[in-house]
Amino acid sequence: MRLSLVRLETLRLLRNPILWVVAPASLTVGVARGAAWLPDMTTVTIDAVTISASAGAAVLIVAALAAGRDRRHGMPETLAALPGRAAVRTQAVVLSAPVVGALIASLIICVRLVVAESSGHAAGRIDPFEALGGVALAALAATTGAALGRWIPTLIAAPAVVCAVAFGMLANSRGEYGGWFLPVIPDHDPSWGTRLTREHLLYLTAAAVLLAALALLRHGLRPVRAIAALTALAVAVPAGAAATAGAPALPWATPHFVPRMPAQVCQAQEGVTYCVYPGYQPWIPVWAEAIRPVVAAVPERARNRIPPVRQISGIYAPDDILDQPRTWLVWSTDPTRHRALLIGQMAAAVTGLGDGCDNLGRARTVVALWLAGRAEPLSDAPDPGTWNAPGGGDDLPRGWIHIEVGGGTSFGVPGQLGGKRYGTAEVEYARRLLERPDAAARVKDHWDVLTSPETTIGQALPLLGLPEGSVPRGERCE
Repeated sequence: MRLSLVRLETLRLLRNPILWVVAPASLTVGVARGAAWLPDMTTVTIDAVTISASAGAAVLIVAALAAGRDRRHGMPETLAALPGRAAVRTQAVVLSAPVVGALIASLIICVRLVVAESSGHAAGRIDPFEALGGVALAALAATTGAALGRWIPTLIAAPAVVCAVAFGMLANSRGEYGGWFLPVIPDHDPSWGTRLTREHLLYLTAAAVLLAALALLRHGLRPVRAIAALTALAVAVPAGAAATAGAPALPWATPHFVPRMPAQVCQAQEGVTYCVYPGYQPWIPVWAEAIRPVVAAVPERARNRIPPVRQISGIYAPDDILDQPRTWLVWSTDPTRHRALLIGQMAAAVTGLGDGCDNLGRARTVVALWLAGRAEPLSDAPDPGTWNAPGGGDDLPRGWIHIEVGGGTSFGVPGQLGGKRYGTAEVEYARRLLERPDAAARVKDHWDVLTSPETTIGQALPLLGLPEGSVPRGERCE
């Protein structure tokens, strides 16, 4: 009898349209959102668990409806004629709903991970305990729904709990309040440290058992139910406390925070040295492809001026690499963002550009823009009055690049040379130089003169084969 009821409830849940609408929709949103970034399997796994939580929410509502059907209009009289008691029906829901929820969550997580892994250039690693935590989360949602259906048999209870948890995920996405007693913490940056996913998995599993026992306790206190509830509680509390105590430190809550990152590994490719954190080597070909046109235009005698490309955390960078080309723990697939910044940083570095107004009117600024223009389209120079504007937020002045560096941190960079200043005149000369088929040969032949800080644009025009007439007017620099 009990096995038949479990089978019946399982089939009913699997046929529920709510589950099969929410699951594909959440998976589609997750895949589309992930397409904007190169895959880091560490954070992709967390994202997969986060999107699977929507399926858990659907299972919670469906399980609450199934467990609470005894008390809906007309159902008590109908079910009274059946041989099984209410406790048996609750037991069937408690056994079937977690299985269905775990199955759907597993499907979402696996598909999300496979799509990311097969997209190419996947960095990082999959944490199996993080992924299993998403499965346990769905089971916890199912038993929570069963408990709500028995103890609070109103139709609004389950949606209210879902809304409360969703609000908590948005407003407390890093676990500042509640720590790892929360069912899911969607935001993470690898530089914060390692998440204690084993302890959190144990906590979620014990919490699921506790809620299942709580649902059955609605039908009376029995030794097995009480022992199961007390045992689950005895496991859940220490596991949640251990996960919270060892949780990664949040930068804004930790004085003198320093990222807990392993030593970098360096790898040479096409004449450039790339230093990255372990596991991020698959991204090196992407960076090499971006700066290849810049590096190829540097003559052999000046190759020693090509700096290494170093990967840094979005919240910390050593002072000795601030003027070097940098990459981060996230990388946008939008070519106008991280890629454009890396190209500009390399072009500025190999030509020796300085800070401030010294670059205006100089030949090496034109050469740097020409190098950048070989790898990406040149845009107009930012307005002169915006170069010193604050670089935060999404609403940036024209000609600025918006860079997200992970952990909810972002900043803006003016221009296409990594923040090095230039003007309309330099852009116009660089565009003219890009139109000349012999530009690369001329730049290589006269590299030393063209990249000298003393050489002006006027002195460089004959060397570059550019006419002196119709010279664009420069701009004041303050």
